[in-house]
This record gives sequence, structure tokens and C-alpha cells, in this order.
Amino acid sequence: MSDPTIKTKLDRPVIFRTCCKDVYEATISSGSVWLRSSRYYRQIEDIARQDRSEGVNGTSALFPLRFAPESAQAITMEGPGSVGQEIVLHYLMSMHGTSITEATRKEFGGYTLGIRCIADLAADIVYQVSKQVTVKGYRYGQVAYQRTALTMSYDPHGSAIELSGSPSVHVKSINTDVLRKDPVEPFIDQDEWRIAIFTNKYLNDAPDEPLKINVDPNHFYDYIKP
Repeated sequence: MSDPTIKTKLDRPVIFRTCCKDVYEATISSGSVWLRSSRYYRQIEDIARQDRSEGVNGTSALFPLRFAPESAQAITMEGPGSVGQEIVLHYLMSMHGTSITEATRKEFGGYTLGIRCIADLAADIVYQVSKQVTVKGYRYGQVAYQRTALTMSYDPHGSAIELSGSPSVHVKSINTDVLRKDPVEPFIDQDEWRIAIFTNKYLNDAPDEPLKINVDPNHFYDYIKP
């Protein structure tokens, strides 16, 4: 058998997906893809993949933050906990670049397939998902590991803290982005890329269940099989 080679399209990012043997073989042979909700990743029992901040953009008050807007109750926050906002409903497919550590790659299952073109794959995923649930939009790209800023607003939508008053003032994330995550290990070691599909609801109203689709298997190529 010849050595595996990179078969990514020219001018496209060289990215991969690592999984267990069964998932690898199903993806290569039939284009099987299981999309997952952010809630699933927060609760998953596989510690290597569990991310309690998935789907939430937030920040920490590592020095005192005192909010005292006019006509509202003052409050001071400080500590390592996260203050932020949950991103609107979406499903995810996670991939990685070349910077993943070997230890993390093995924890993720050790079988690594290549992605020929993330743009083509994203378009196919949108089409297949739209057969099962209404798609409101999608994004794809590299994940930035950084916290977001906070803002004060009279708009209560998505607020993390309400400062009672007349009118009430709300503290919330100034910008939520599905391509941004808290900078925590081991995720910062994997150079993550993702495709996010925004839908009008969870399939069968079940956020813990996967949304199963089949795309063209030619989006993928063999790379590492232990």
C-alpha cells in the first residue's frame, strides 16, 4: 500500500477529521456524517471531547467589574466563572488542522481522514440537512480561541445578568460567534475547524440526538488508519 498523501484542493485549507474506526469507515465509504448540538458536547461522557463552554460565548471577571448604570441596582463581579450568552440553535461538524497533538489525535479515535474542500463539504451538508429540518444559515472556518467582551443594554434578549431598575439594564456578550470558543485545553491544541448549520429547531425536538446525513463520500480521502 502506498503512503497516504494530501489530496486537498489547491488554495483550500489542509484539514482533517479524526474519529474511531467505525465512524471513519462509514464516512469514507458512504459519506456518513452525524451533526451534533452544542448541548451534546457539553454533556458528552467522552472526557476527551467534553467541552462545558461549547455553544456559549463568555468572559471572566478576573478583576472587579462594577456596574452602576443610572436608575439600576449596582453590582460588582469578580472571579474565574464565565459571564456570557448562549449562541442561537445550531448543529456542528468539527474538524482539525495540522497542529493537533498526537496524544489528542489518539484520544479522538486515532483514525484520521482528509477533507478535500471545506466549502464544498459545507454546501453539501446544508443541502442534506435541509431535507430534514429548515436551515436558517450556515458558517464554516477556523475556530478562534478567545473570550468575548461584555456590554450593557436595555435589550433583555440573551442577557446574562439583569440590573433591576427603571428601566432595567442588562449585561450580556457584545458579540456571539459560533467560530469562537473559550481558550481551554485540550481544544486549543487541536487547531479546530468547524461547519455550523443554524436551524429553526432540533430534529424531533431532541438536542441530544445526532442529525444523521449522508454526503458525497468524495469530499473525504483516506489518510491515517492505525
